[in-house]
Amino acid sequence: MSKKLSPAIPRKQIEEPKQTDPQKIKKVIALSAISLVVVLALIWAVVGAVSASSLLNPERRELVYFDGPNELGMVYDFFQIKDFRGDDYIVGWFIPSQDSYGEYTNSDKTVIMSHNYQSNREMTEIDGLYLIHDLVLSGYNVITFDYTGSGNSKGKNYTFGAQEHEELSLVIDYAVNELGQNKIALMGFAFGAAPAITVGCEDDRIDVVIADSPYLDLGSYLDNNISVWTQLPDLLFSSYVKTLLPVFAGTALESSPVLSVSKTSEKSFLFLHGEKDNVFPHENSRTLASIALEAGNVAEYKIFTDVPHLLGYVYAEDDYVQTVLTFLSENLK
Repeated sequence: MSKKLSPAIPRKQIEEPKQTDPQKIKKVIALSAISLVVVLALIWAVVGAVSASSLLNPERRELVYFDGPNELGMVYDFFQIKDFRGDDYIVGWFIPSQDSYGEYTNSDKTVIMSHNYQSNREMTEIDGLYLIHDLVLSGYNVITFDYTGSGNSKGKNYTFGAQEHEELSLVIDYAVNELGQNKIALMGFAFGAAPAITVGCEDDRIDVVIADSPYLDLGSYLDNNISVWTQLPDLLFSSYVKTLLPVFAGTALESSPVLSVSKTSEKSFLFLHGEKDNVFPHENSRTLASIALEAGNVAEYKIFTDVPHLLGYVYAEDDYVQTVLTFLSENLK
């Protein structure tokens, strides 16, 4: 049998392949590039915003001691102070001067503690309640409290010394007006040392300030160290995050211990620092003491050999306590 041949396709019915329009290709590439840039910009903005918010609101450290100072044999009173922002409030402990049996020893001298970032009124990272125990057995009342962005207080944001300045002032008001205290020392730790210094310089009710591991100026510190805290590339994120911090905090992040001590006089300052501090260099304490002296204050500093950031009491307990108690006895009169 013969095969049937398919009819030939007329030449004019054969379709030529379509030519790709170069302009359309350019438009597609341009739109893809723009979309990619927009997506990357959104990711950058969100990552920076989340980082700024997280810096101001780190996870709250829970209290370790079930019954607070009582677990170390100290009697105490719980207090709560309404904050200046809506329904926020500050909680804390007033631990009166007492002997080793928990019997009051009647003192008109009070030390108010100002805790560090990511800490609370127990300050377990530096054995804070043991330091308080040493103070109350030596004749001092102690107030320790949670800033509103920390511990069991109600509120948000730890602003590295800015907002805490105002909250510390509220605690001083409580100590003077409600507890009748009139010989007051402030003792602050790292970021918490900043409000202790700045409030102590401004408030005539404060005679003595003890600052453990202080910074000099918050703005300068953040300029150079935000990436250390965010763990994000410095060039890409640091300026953006620093811009967002005061927006999210609702207040300017301004705190300058070095400026404050240069503008006050007739105060007594003790600056404590670990020689191996890798957060705030120990030279800070020497600088602050020198400036405070030049301004007409009593000022001393103590550098603890081979001690890392904020661990003077932990590593050199006897020397640390003796330094603090001697300074208090000589200056909180």
